[in-house]
Amino acid sequence: MKKSTLIFLSSSIIAPLFIYLSIIGLSSSFGIESTLVIRDLAQTCGYPIGVGLISNLGVLMWSASASITLFSSLSGLIENRENSNFLLTGGILTLILCFDDFFLLHDKYIGPDFLYITYSTIGIYILIKYRQTILNIDFLPFIIAVFSLSLSIIFDRYIQEIFPKNYINIQLFEEGFKFIGIACWMTFWCKASIKNLRSKTH
Repeated sequence: MKKSTLIFLSSSIIAPLFIYLSIIGLSSSFGIESTLVIRDLAQTCGYPIGVGLISNLGVLMWSASASITLFSSLSGLIENRENSNFLLTGGILTLILCFDDFFLLHDKYIGPDFLYITYSTIGIYILIKYRQTILNIDFLPFIIAVFSLSLSIIFDRYIQEIFPKNYINIQLFEEGFKFIGIACWMTFWCKASIKNLRSKTH
């Protein structure tokens, strides 16, 4: 059997099947019906399509950013090691943010303070170590993304506690800053990937 066929079978059939069966098995062990695991949440709950739409679009943008950035860094088409590491670091951070947003890790499973400190530390590390690279790509979307996402955290952790009676309005501001931040984040990393991949052809 050809090596390419083995890679295809293992990555596209065996691995997904293993994940699929593992999730169903684990869910069953916790008393969750398999139909609740395999069906869409809106379908299960009977909600209209608009429920959770902003959150879902945010997760899609996170995943698009992570996919494009990680693919670019691991494609072998970028000769400059520092640029490749820059994309890899950004891709890993984006993937973690995607999982956090999708599975609500900071809300339900891991303390938000720990995650926010971790994200801030990695973000500062990227900004300091790769500041010249960021400037060469496009500083504006990166800094707006960091600023907007930081405002979202501030509204979530502090403003909401100061004005608990205005929860809905504060939530609108929080999610608005977050949505803009994700969009700018995606814009920057797509530009970074395109710029580094194009440099290979010149």
